[in-house]
Amino acid sequence: MRYLVVGSGPAGISASEEIRKEDPESPITMITADAHPATSPVMLTYWVSGHFPPESLFFREMESWGALHEVTLRCGVTVTAIDVHRQVVKLSAGDDITYDRLLIATGAVPVIPPIPGIRAKGVYPFRTFADAEGIRASRRDLEQVCIMGGGFIGIKLACHLRERGLTVSVFEKEPRLASRIFDQRASDIVKGQLRRHGLSVETGAGIAEILNRDGWVSEVRLEDGRHIPAQILIAAVGVRPNTAFLDTSIAAPRGGIPVDERMETAVPNVYAAGDVATTRDSLTSLPFNNAVWPAATRQGKVAGANMAGGRRAYVHNFSLNALNLHGLQVTTAGHPYEQERDDIRVFQEEKGNNYRKVILKSGALIGFILIGDTSPAGCFLSKMKRGDIISDPAELLARGGDAPLGSFRNRGFRQGALWRQYGKTAYRYTLIDTAGDHHQDKKGDRQ
Repeated sequence: MRYLVVGSGPAGISASEEIRKEDPESPITMITADAHPATSPVMLTYWVSGHFPPESLFFREMESWGALHEVTLRCGVTVTAIDVHRQVVKLSAGDDITYDRLLIATGAVPVIPPIPGIRAKGVYPFRTFADAEGIRASRRDLEQVCIMGGGFIGIKLACHLRERGLTVSVFEKEPRLASRIFDQRASDIVKGQLRRHGLSVETGAGIAEILNRDGWVSEVRLEDGRHIPAQILIAAVGVRPNTAFLDTSIAAPRGGIPVDERMETAVPNVYAAGDVATTRDSLTSLPFNNAVWPAATRQGKVAGANMAGGRRAYVHNFSLNALNLHGLQVTTAGHPYEQERDDIRVFQEEKGNNYRKVILKSGALIGFILIGDTSPAGCFLSKMKRGDIISDPAELLARGGDAPLGSFRNRGFRQGALWRQYGKTAYRYTLIDTAGDHHQDKKGDRQ
């Protein structure tokens, strides 16, 4: 059996490790466009603050990892085409690789809005080590930074750049920050927190043009006509699945790679996992790209196990995000932005610095927002996974479930170490894995 893994993010890494557990002998080859594999996009936001060493960016030390798991690494190489009939992958280096099982885990690429001036010097996306390195090394006299986009990465990045003492302005075109995970009240609370820590944050404010002086960013013109000075601009308006090298036999025309619960595509022997994969939301059954780190890791494990002959199913698939914004804890999951209608009921409570909101559909919890005290998150997630019918939403809001607030049992998390020690590099961070995947016996029954 010849295994080929394309991509070196959490999905590709976890898949390779799972393959090796199930199949100790067959060759595994990993192809990655990254010159610096196993980089954490989340840790990149910390690194630009200047308070973290470069080694904190990497969740695996790849040289020792490759030797330990007997994975052949080819870095800085891209896939240009896949012949699914011959089971051959064509590479930018000019050679071909034949596979028996293929995993596509190429992640996502930044969306670059086509506005005037977007190609000026000093405009950066924010996705890779090279992007972060470019921002850090951009200008010695750097004082003013503009961030286009107020989503998860945009506001995290803004906080860490502010820690460097920089003047940071965030402009979000939508009426609220992080519109896929916040409602209006959550957006207002977060906006207030960021402003109290010296950040300029505006919603409903789109950037119409990037102006330059001698080729370098000098200011931005907003859609309302105002001009805001800036020395660099960071485009953080979102990402899209990295499928440009694929034809429609594998990838959907307007999105990622559709997969089933085994992370297998419609093409035999081809799997996909991570930000590039289109899965089914377990709360709505609608297709979506669950582009968060824990989901990529779990998808990779499921894909790797099944590639090696296992029978594992990916379940409990919904959005989950956790943030610490200058000490303000925020956790959201599912569909917390839904509006009340016939089958949707919305309950919320705000006391002091704490904001809680739960969304019920036909009595079952399908989303929540916790700001301030986020300790009920584990209990809420457990109820979402089980599909519990909530008979008393007021009690759920007041106590966060059956266990006392703050107790470990109430958190409901299965703790697992994602950051391990390889060579001389020790990683202190832990992964909170909020969902388990079903294993299946030889008859395909879920255990």
